[in-house]
Amino acid sequence: MRVMRKYNGMTMIAVLLFVLSLGIPAAVLAADEKPALVEPQAVVWMLDNREKIVFINVASNLECLDTRIPSSLCMECGEGVAKAEEWPRDRETKIVFYDGNATAAPGCELVQTARTRGYKKIYFLKGGLTAWKRSGFEVETIDRIPRIKGLAVKPEKLKSWLAANSSALLVDLRRPADFKSRSIAGAVNVPLASLHNTYQDIYLDRPLLLIDQDGSRSFLAAGYLHRKGLEKLYRLEGGMAAWQEWNKRRKP
Repeated sequence: MRVMRKYNGMTMIAVLLFVLSLGIPAAVLAADEKPALVEPQAVVWMLDNREKIVFINVASNLECLDTRIPSSLCMECGEGVAKAEEWPRDRETKIVFYDGNATAAPGCELVQTARTRGYKKIYFLKGGLTAWKRSGFEVETIDRIPRIKGLAVKPEKLKSWLAANSSALLVDLRRPADFKSRSIAGAVNVPLASLHNTYQDIYLDRPLLLIDQDGSRSFLAAGYLHRKGLEKLYRLEGGMAAWQEWNKRRKP
């Protein structure tokens, strides 16, 4: 990462304009405010200026260990007050939350946990890990999960696929709240966040159709389950988003 320590004659006004252009929020987060969005370039600017920052990856543990911003803490949104010993002791530390391929959800419970613990400088990394990588910044891997292609089932083919695979189990990888909001009939909820602890409870001898929100996380889950010895793995192409969109289109 490039360290920025000198301004080569830039005036104070120019410096302020530069900082604003990076999207660095100037105000401390109020108790009733959502975390401010911060661009990857702005975070690197703060790091280069030796500001205290802790990254918290709110995706599942499997995703975080597979790819994360260096030295990030792995804390899935639903963990709340868990892992208390991992939070920084200095309450002036800036906390930057990020998800995998998107900005962290505004309702992430960890934001309230951070407030309760006394942290006031709380941010969401705009665009999540995907935006960080696209900006060319460093990532690290603790436990890489080999990807497998897997067989994708299109939403419009799901009914016929189920008819041909009557013993198949539909495994919904989303968070419990999302599953309760909308799910496919017959699916069981096995959140990706707990898959590494619960995969043995799945019927391992049946075909598994993995369902996530947009089709991106089922790749990781398929790779993980394949590493555990499962072979009959399928994915719902495009995830629940594609399935819901197809249902909207087919209605008169």
